[in-house]
Amino acid sequence: MENVGLTDLFSTLTYSVIIATSVFILDDLFIDLIALIKRLRPLAISKQTLQLMKQMDQKSIAIMIANWKEAEVIGPMIRGNIRGIDYHNYKFFLGVYPNDTATWEEAARLEKLYPDKVTVVVNSEPGPTSKGQMLNEIARQILESEKQTGKRMDLFLLQDSEDVLHPHAFSLLNYFSREADFIQIPVFSFDVPKTSLVGGVYIDEFSESHTKDLLVRQALGAAIPSAGVGTCISREFVKAMMLHQEGQLMKEDTLTEDYHLGITAKPMGFKSRFVCAQLVDENGGREFIATREYFPNKFTASVRQKSRWTLGIAYQGLANLQWSGGLIDRYFLLRDRKGPACSVLTVFSLIVLLGMISLQMVDGEIPPLLRTDFFSVLLTFNALAMFLRIVQRMSAVNRVNDFSQAAMVPVRWLVANAVNVLASLKAHLQYRESVKTGKRPVWIKTEHQMPAHFGMDLSEVEVQTK
Repeated sequence: MENVGLTDLFSTLTYSVIIATSVFILDDLFIDLIALIKRLRPLAISKQTLQLMKQMDQKSIAIMIANWKEAEVIGPMIRGNIRGIDYHNYKFFLGVYPNDTATWEEAARLEKLYPDKVTVVVNSEPGPTSKGQMLNEIARQILESEKQTGKRMDLFLLQDSEDVLHPHAFSLLNYFSREADFIQIPVFSFDVPKTSLVGGVYIDEFSESHTKDLLVRQALGAAIPSAGVGTCISREFVKAMMLHQEGQLMKEDTLTEDYHLGITAKPMGFKSRFVCAQLVDENGGREFIATREYFPNKFTASVRQKSRWTLGIAYQGLANLQWSGGLIDRYFLLRDRKGPACSVLTVFSLIVLLGMISLQMVDGEIPPLLRTDFFSVLLTFNALAMFLRIVQRMSAVNRVNDFSQAAMVPVRWLVANAVNVLASLKAHLQYRESVKTGKRPVWIKTEHQMPAHFGMDLSEVEVQTK
């Protein structure tokens, strides 16, 4: 009787897992179907169209970069991007902390080297505070300095200290700022060695999200979240947001202040736009106009970063944004917050798989409830849908990188699940602790790196290559 009871319990668990998995799969299939029906794809821009964009009056762009212990990367980042950007009317605002002397000194050297392109903003508080607080400090000082300089900034761009900007990104943003107050362009990972399974996960996820999912989101009229970098906002939106949040451009009590900013734009009446564009040459070659960077390539660092994203979006996002907006906005909020539930389902799926193997080895067969036609149909549907999901992601990676990276998707899929499960657990524990103590989680930054030789002088490259 005891074995029968355990068998029935296992059968019920298995059915629950399979049905729940089917629901999540239907969610992803819905996104695939919309992308297919509406034929959503990146916007193709010819060289002729690009030249027309460049003939427009250039709005002034303020690039805001929050820094905490970034002395090693901020120099190459600024030098390399200033050399590459094909736009004139812009300025970098480097936020530093008074107690981070190494970064402050490096930022000051850059300001001296590029007085027309770099301004250092020293935080009024010692660091680290939060990324949101630092960006708020930068925004306030920019607006205050306008009274003395008379130089008005029209657009505000969020970037990080490890970003490589596309030469034509500012021209693209300048063009589309005529019709939108919030613009997000794609963010992609640089190519990484095939052996870097953790780093490769970011190639997979951002390729699919920023060439399909966000296009679907826009096509359905949902709010567009910010990716934290490659996010451009109008002066009008900046001032409205600061008025709405008592002087804060970015909400400081969340670890994903960028996500909150993007989701808030629509209900405030500001138009958002995700601009996924490719330059097309005469031979049919395509190049994305996107921000590129390196993401964590160590397992623990990736868990730490993704736990911050999960905590900010799934937990703090629910507390701050609740279920605002219309039906389609609520659907995407639910989709954004399903990470912890997916991780729980992944764990139970593993338990079910191990249980099935154990039953087969011990009893030689699986329970009767799991031998029905209905169960077989569910199992087949899940298997086919999972295959389709992997193919979809491989297609996206091939579109952004190449087939050699796309071929690694099935292997990295397993790594991604392991990272996401542990990140969800860490986020849950952090949120419970913050609720218990009343203290919000602190900003734990990711270690950054730049591409080899990017932003270096020729003499520096020669020294490193010897």
